[in-house]
Amino acid sequence: MSFSYYRCDWIHPESEEPVVIYYEVGDGGDVPRLIDVFADGRRQCMSIADFTAREREMACIDSLVEGSFYDGVAGLIDGVFVEDGQDRISLTLIRPDKFEVEWRSHRPPPASRLH
Repeated sequence: MSFSYYRCDWIHPESEEPVVIYYEVGDGGDVPRLIDVFADGRRQCMSIADFTAREREMACIDSLVEGSFYDGVAGLIDGVFVEDGQDRISLTLIRPDKFEVEWRSHRPPPASRLH
């Protein structure tokens, strides 16, 4: 499977929602990893692998977004802000290495396994 990588810039009234979201998107529109960046600089890196230990609660999760990513962003033009009420949003295709740098810089290292 091949992946595409996107940066979504989201300008909105102050809230607890992220202002930038990085997406890793598979061919079918599934999102196995994403990074939320908040106005205060916090970052939250999420992966579908984070939910494998909670299999009973999150049965068969294969994407961090509901439905196809591509259906959800239909109509967004690369890098152009679209207004929706007080919100402005843009989506830009980025290089894979840009996503990986963000991921590795802000993803906590895996916990050591005890033997």
